[in-house]
Amino acid sequence: MIEYDFVEIKKQKLLEDNNYSIDSRDFYISKEDKRVFSFERIRNENIAWLEQEINQPNISGEWQFFCNNYPSEGLQADIISPYL
Repeated sequence: MIEYDFVEIKKQKLLEDNNYSIDSRDFYISKEDKRVFSFERIRNENIAWLEQEINQPNISGEWQFFCNNYPSEGLQADIISPYL
């Protein structure tokens, strides 16, 4: 359990160091990068995956969602509305 907690803390620090904010609905959101990561997806992936996704430029200009269960368009709009 201690190893798991350490990995999760490293993921959290990685996100925070890259200007991701915690949303009240269990998402990390970056207004600058237009990306949303769910806590669930972050837990399911290793730190190398997370680091790669964070460092990959978002050339689409559209919001990107990284979730196990992709949110509906209405929920997506609700999640990003405070960041527009």
